[in-house]
Amino acid sequence: MENQLMELVAEPSGEFKKFTRMSLEDFEYLLNKVSPVIMKQDTQLRKAIPARMRLAVTLRFLASGDSYESLHFLFKISPQLVSEIIPEVCLALNQVLKEEVKIPSTAEEWLDIENGFALI
Repeated sequence: MENQLMELVAEPSGEFKKFTRMSLEDFEYLLNKVSPVIMKQDTQLRKAIPARMRLAVTLRFLASGDSYESLHFLFKISPQLVSEIIPEVCLALNQVLKEEVKIPSTAEEWLDIENGFALI
């Protein structure tokens, strides 16, 4: 899948943006921020899933709502590993972006966001 991901990156038609729901520049920005937190070491038994792939799996899940089973087929990663990667990367994104992204803390703030989406 790493090769397929790189093909999407190279695709001038905007397929990468459709796949991740963000530009390549935004993806690279997030990757640079989150890589130190989500990077894993290779072991004697298997190679680690690269940070780029871990982020792509998570963004695809968040963008599409695909099931872990579907992501398993798409990325050739076991559903069990997908179920570990997504929460880990989400926590890491929250950790590294907490100063840049404000998560609503009151019902009123959530309603304001909902109303904003209703206008789109």
